[in-house]
Amino acid sequence: MRFEGDGSEHRRLTAATICRLFADGIRWRVKVESWDAEGGVSGRFVFEPDGPEPSFGPRMTGPALRARRREEVIAAAYDVPEHRLRELLRSLS
Repeated sequence: MRFEGDGSEHRRLTAATICRLFADGIRWRVKVESWDAEGGVSGRFVFEPDGPEPSFGPRMTGPALRARRREEVIAAAYDVPEHRLRELLRSLS
């Protein structure tokens, strides 16, 4: 996968599913995408409807996590409580 940041260069993007949650009558897959950034790694949350024919598209935060290594970004994402993930999801609608 590739991720285009500011348009001047391509950065390697990786994604990991961290959980699934139920919010507002919809089941969501929660992923964290991470990419190399100046001085470390940045990450954001992506919420994707989890079903055969979703009626909503994915929702993404801006860069929400930062660490020196990709593994640290993913670990930080796992540490976010489920109620906070729901708040983030609802703030994106």
